[in-house]
Amino acid sequence: MKTVARMVRRCILAAFAVVALVLTVNAALLLGIVVHFGSKNQQEGYFSVGRFAIAFTQTADGDFTLPPDLEWQKHFAWAMLLDDGGEILWSENLPSELNHPYTVPEVAAFSRWYLKDYPVMVYRNDYGLLVAGKPIGSLTRFDFYMDNDILYALLSTFGPLLLLDLGLVLAVCLLLGWRGARPLRELAEGIGMLAEGKEVHLKESGATAELAEKLNQTSSHLQEQNELIQRRDMTRANWIAGVSHDIRTPLALIMGYGEQLTQQFPTDSEARKKAAAICSQSKKIKALIEDLNLTFKLQYNAQPLRRSPIRMGAMLRRCVADFCDSLEENYNVDLLLPEPAGQTILEADAELLTRAVDNLLNNSVRHNPSGCGITVRAGIVDGRFVLEVRDNGAGYPEPVLRNLSDSGSDPNAPHILGLRLVRQIVTAHGGQASFFNDGGAAAELSLPIQCG
Repeated sequence: MKTVARMVRRCILAAFAVVALVLTVNAALLLGIVVHFGSKNQQEGYFSVGRFAIAFTQTADGDFTLPPDLEWQKHFAWAMLLDDGGEILWSENLPSELNHPYTVPEVAAFSRWYLKDYPVMVYRNDYGLLVAGKPIGSLTRFDFYMDNDILYALLSTFGPLLLLDLGLVLAVCLLLGWRGARPLRELAEGIGMLAEGKEVHLKESGATAELAEKLNQTSSHLQEQNELIQRRDMTRANWIAGVSHDIRTPLALIMGYGEQLTQQFPTDSEARKKAAAICSQSKKIKALIEDLNLTFKLQYNAQPLRRSPIRMGAMLRRCVADFCDSLEENYNVDLLLPEPAGQTILEADAELLTRAVDNLLNNSVRHNPSGCGITVRAGIVDGRFVLEVRDNGAGYPEPVLRNLSDSGSDPNAPHILGLRLVRQIVTAHGGQASFFNDGGAAAELSLPIQCG
């Protein structure tokens, strides 16, 4: 909604800016015209009819003369001087149809700006009335008058009228902005609903009909995709649950019979070794099924974190001790637990963190069947608890690292379920997990210290 309000505000401001721009341009054009022609007239020299009239002088024999530098012909086509009786005392360049005495009504008529279509200007001097004319069609003059009551009324209402005009402009801008904002507001609400995963049905009309149609189509596609994803996830969940349930009983029988066979055969016999291999592989199958269930639950937030205060030193010692009890002689594990890392307390799910550490330790054994050295090191780095699990074996295969960096997007990549589960457990606790080769396989888990 803030976006729509901002758009309406910008539209209103833009409308005012356009009005102001138009008025400014008009004023500039008028001013430019006035300045241009004013400067042109100034360059040519301003010549008034009054200056012309007072320049007359009368000689002793009754003739009229003008100063030789007056150059009135540049500004007027002809001129004549009438006495009080309408007789022509002096004239120059006077058209023949105008060369006659004038009566008072005729003088009154042409004093209103025109004499037989000639624009004229008149001025009274000491000798009579000077009439100066310009060529026909060279000048337009208006006969304009106004009653003072009307003039004063107009002047007194100019300010309120200007305010009324501004109010009307504002009202029109607000109306246009509101009408334009209503479909935008609906679009904004539709986008908000779309972001929340809700179904959108907007009216496909008006100026935003095309956008509304696209949003409706997008909402329909997203709903279809969500339904497909839900069906796929439900199918996957049912399959995993069914496999886990169906395999539990036969796997328990295999492990039980394997344990019995291990006890029945002599220690160095081939049959006992095969029975021990059956037990070992059955345990791996059981662990894989558990990892598959757990990674699915973590991926869809179906596994609640049972957080409790955990002293990391004690937990790591227990994990390493339990792991070493099942190791063969060609493996050795070193635990480096300096203070204060050994006394650090985290609010975490102890079972899940133990599972993550076990997966890393078992990964080193699984990929180094001929034996290797494993180092577990903990420390505090930048206020976070950092756990490293390294070995000096063959290291991670490049396809495994590449698939881990691509979040498991390669379907042909080697099996990384255990390592992916480690990353999911650490991420669920707000941490980060990284895997790399450094003289062997290396994993680094960084967890936030939430208490301690």
